[in-house]
Amino acid sequence: MDAAVVTNAVVAAISVITVVVSAFFALRQLRLSQHANHTLVAIELLTRDRMSDAFLDSQQFVLTELRTACPPGVPVSRLPAEARKHVNRIALYYNGLGQMLAFKVVEPALLLGTGGYRAREAWTVLEPYILAERVARGESYLSNFEHLAVLATETPWPMAVRRLGLRRFGSYPAEVGPVADAPTWANVDHEVGGTIGDPHRR
Repeated sequence: MDAAVVTNAVVAAISVITVVVSAFFALRQLRLSQHANHTLVAIELLTRDRMSDAFLDSQQFVLTELRTACPPGVPVSRLPAEARKHVNRIALYYNGLGQMLAFKVVEPALLLGTGGYRAREAWTVLEPYILAERVARGESYLSNFEHLAVLATETPWPMAVRRLGLRRFGSYPAEVGPVADAPTWANVDHEVGGTIGDPHRR
């Protein structure tokens, strides 16, 4: 075979490989950039909105007052204006987080480790109101919120803690609890469950 032909073939092959590799890394960089942007959006939702006085007031109402003020089973759209405002603020917030999970645009551990517990708690209260609203709107109403709540139920806080690899002290001072080895995960689950009435926890 002519040496020039071989050389040209090799050069052409190297050129093709170079283009493929460049395209691969460009696409990877684009995906990393998109992932970073989505993560920033998630952090914004998890911090700014969740820490606002308006959100905390709505969370307090939903978790401790809604079922007394409005019988379960009333569609969301038929709730009194003030109650509806609180419900929509909480439900749409968690629906947005669930949407990011559904489209896999953010690391699940980030959302489940920080918002999963409250999402599960809020869904427990809001479920009958949401299901009643679905009779009129269809099954897609707040389905991303439900998706988040299901995943949060399947990944309770103690499991999320383990997956995140959070470090813990081996023992605690007497004034904050028994002096012993680090509490078991069952104890942690019990402690987490005891924060239901306080919207400022976690």
